[in-house]
Amino acid sequence: MLDELIVQFFSATPRRPTAVYFLLTGKKTISILFAALQHHQLQWLQLYPTLRRGDFQAAVARLTQAKTLVETEDGLVLAQPEAAAAAAAVLPRPAHYRADWDLDGFARRLVLAVQAVSEARFENRRYRPAVDDWATQQAVRRWYQTTATPVDALPGELTAAFAALPEATADRLANRLIGHHFVGGAAAVGLAGELRRQDDLGRLVAAIAAHPEWAALGGLWGGPRSLISTSNRAACELAEAGVPRAAIQARLRLKESTVNEHLLGAAILGWQPPAGLFSKALTAAFDAVADPHEPDYRALLAAVPQADFFHVRLYQILQLQGRWQHARP
Repeated sequence: MLDELIVQFFSATPRRPTAVYFLLTGKKTISILFAALQHHQLQWLQLYPTLRRGDFQAAVARLTQAKTLVETEDGLVLAQPEAAAAAAAVLPRPAHYRADWDLDGFARRLVLAVQAVSEARFENRRYRPAVDDWATQQAVRRWYQTTATPVDALPGELTAAFAALPEATADRLANRLIGHHFVGGAAAVGLAGELRRQDDLGRLVAAIAAHPEWAALGGLWGGPRSLISTSNRAACELAEAGVPRAAIQARLRLKESTVNEHLLGAAILGWQPPAGLFSKALTAAFDAVADPHEPDYRALLAAVPQADFFHVRLYQILQLQGRWQHARP
């Protein structure tokens, strides 16, 4: 089934297979993120974090041998579009997946919280936690202590949430829970089962996000989590304060390339760069380029010789996201 998943990440536009692999496993370098943005695949970041590289390479080799994918100088292209369509019908990608929803973490917290509430309703304090992870246990303990009447609130909210979902989805989610004298038996089997599990959890989180009155479930989920790292955020905050990139580099004791990576990566992940990163003259020069969606950074450097790679790449990112006008001074 891995072949059916991998082929869906290729098209008539050349794509580097390593960029697909690192996208699925969650590597967040600027090259990986920018390639995903160019191919409109950023939403699949960290979809398959346990994917082994050898398995991925073997799948690509099979697809290449079957001539479904064809190698070019710039990467692999999809030579058989019907193969990708057929694969999507057999193994659909989870439509409700979002990397910033922390679906796996929420799933662990949900299982443990349901178990704790269920055992509490039966006044049972002696049981083995369904989740061994210490961080999950601490998170659920804090949730239990700060949620108003969790024993009463969670069952009602979860019932309402399941009622808002397709019946089959609700059944699968319920069968993965553990309670007093009840152990669900619906473990995800295989890649298809795992992708369906991600979609089920995404549907549940979408319902929770749409119902802020479900305070117990909302607190357990915790809302979207920023994909921007702490070090990236530090560079962003200095840029927002008007600190030039060279000074950011000195203050954080980082290389210039590292500062650029932090700022560009954060922009791809949703950070709004301050207008001060572009001078008025530089903005005017970018506004005058013949093709605002030029994919080749070298062509843009030639068209705007006063710019450096950082400005060119940031301009490309903002154009792809439709945010260039918001970044102009």
